Amino acid sequence: MFEAGLSVSIYLVNSIAGSNYMQKFLRGKYQKKFVLFAWTSLYFIVQGLILERFSRTNPLNDFVAMLADIAVILLLQMLLYKKDLSGQFFVTVSFVAGKEIIKYVVSVSAAIWCNMILFFVDPNTMKTSEQAALLKLGLEFSMYIICILLYALMITAYLSAIGKKFILKEYPLKAYEYTFLILPSIATLCVSITLKMMIVSVENGIAATMFEEVPATMFWVPLICFLLLGVNISSVTLFQKLVQLGEEERKRVILENQLVQIQREIEEIQDIYADMRGLRHDMRSHLESIAAFIRKTSGKDREELNNYIGKMETTINRLDFVYRTGNPITDVIIHQKKQEAEKWHISFEADFTYPDKQQIDVYDIGIVLNNALENAIEASSKVEGGKSISLRSYMKGNLFFIEVENDFSGELVIDNETGLPVSSKKDRQLHGVGMENIQRCAKKYMGDIDMTICDMEDKKRFSLTIMMYERHFTPQIS
Repeated sequence: MFEAGLSVSIYLVNSIAGSNYMQKFLRGKYQKKFVLFAWTSLYFIVQGLILERFSRTNPLNDFVAMLADIAVILLLQMLLYKKDLSGQFFVTVSFVAGKEIIKYVVSVSAAIWCNMILFFVDPNTMKTSEQAALLKLGLEFSMYIICILLYALMITAYLSAIGKKFILKEYPLKAYEYTFLILPSIATLCVSITLKMMIVSVENGIAATMFEEVPATMFWVPLICFLLLGVNISSVTLFQKLVQLGEEERKRVILENQLVQIQREIEEIQDIYADMRGLRHDMRSHLESIAAFIRKTSGKDREELNNYIGKMETTINRLDFVYRTGNPITDVIIHQKKQEAEKWHISFEADFTYPDKQQIDVYDIGIVLNNALENAIEASSKVEGGKSISLRSYMKGNLFFIEVENDFSGELVIDNETGLPVSSKKDRQLHGVGMENIQRCAKKYMGDIDMTICDMEDKKRFSLTIMMYERHFTPQIS
């Protein structure tokens, strides 16, 4: 009596759960609500009109129905979602594998429930046929409710677990990674087909289920099904961990290379800075001697020599750094970034003092300034009209703060896992480590970074604050 209703209810659950699952991984061609409604409606209709016929008429009904199910889902994905073959196939196979294997857990649970009811209520004790019919109706209705609720709960939990564990959904899969990811679901489908072949047997014209002939299978089959579902979820979790470890290793290598490069540049800067100081001193001494000689001359020659000396003084003044921070390395970095900002017509202001009393390595300060100012220049360069960057530093007790503010346009996307901005560049695997390098340096000195966004009249203002303090400093509790 309730068999048709059970099938329709399962089709509806599959359609709703499947549409939400697809939405987590794939990008729709149309508006989200339309894609969800279209996928749910079409898949519900297809299950009732096409897949049901396959399962009833074809001799190889189980295998053909499974292939038809996969083909239908892939076709709907091609119609409603943007092209992503590897992602679409993984989503399809994992979805079909889950709903096929969950059916066995539900069927065994329903059988156990029926046996429990019959254990307490013996049909043979019924005095009238009306009581027996009422008992049968109650059993069928309760089994129907249990099957629907348990199936909906399990398929939702299974798909939600995979959706949550599969964090890096836009990660480009390599061949061996894709094989590792898809094989557990394929194995689950193979086990499902095998169970279907074994679950019903006909002997002497009488059909009997595997659970009736071997009662122990009522324990082992659900256990195997739960383990298969767990393997599918665990494979996704393990895959994500491996990808994250690979990303960390890649970023560590990039950071190490940057450190080596910055150290070499800093050593060269120190030598150049020392030579420039000596050069400026010698040149000014020569200019003073020449100027003294010029004072003794007169006429047109004196005027021409004065103009020439003035140009030389202007050239020498260009060798002086506008900002004197107390350390030659930070002087050069800020001077270089100021010149770079001016090329983009960006107003640059700095009030920075190197914390010479703190035991903070100048290399780390250099990494922070270099990356922070580079990000600020890149963001400000995309802003139309007037734009500016400001840098300042200050001390609060033993804490050293660096603040960088800049104008920017567009949207700032924050990664849910790292809490850092996602790079807007196309090749995110080669870029986007600047902010992470800043955070690494801050945490090296038991600090951290903080980001705030303020809406101005026609643009936005991004503020980055880096807090650092000396590693061996122990805060005192007042």
